[in-house]
Amino acid sequence: MIYDKLGRHADAEAVLSKMKTEDGDTSAYQYATIYAQWGNTLKALEWLDTALRLRDPGLVQLKTDPLMEPLRKEPRFKAIERELKFPD
Repeated sequence: MIYDKLGRHADAEAVLSKMKTEDGDTSAYQYATIYAQWGNTLKALEWLDTALRLRDPGLVQLKTDPLMEPLRKEPRFKAIERELKFPD
C-alpha cells in the first residue's frame, strides 16, 4: 500500500504479486484491504468474497478495520457483514 501511496504503482504490483505467489489464497483478507486502499473496489470485493468462502481469520476485523473504509457503502460489503453476523 505504501508504494502505491508514493506513486510507485509498478513496485506495489510487484510486491503484491510476490505475496500472492508465496501466500496464495491464504491472505485473501489482506489482498482485499490492499485493493480497497488502491481504490480497486471490484478486486477488493472479489478477494473479500474469497476470504468469506475460506473463512479467513482476518474477517474478524472487518467491522472496524479502517483499511476497509472505502468499501463500507458497497452493497456486497454490507451483505458480507450481515453474513458474518457481527453483534451490533
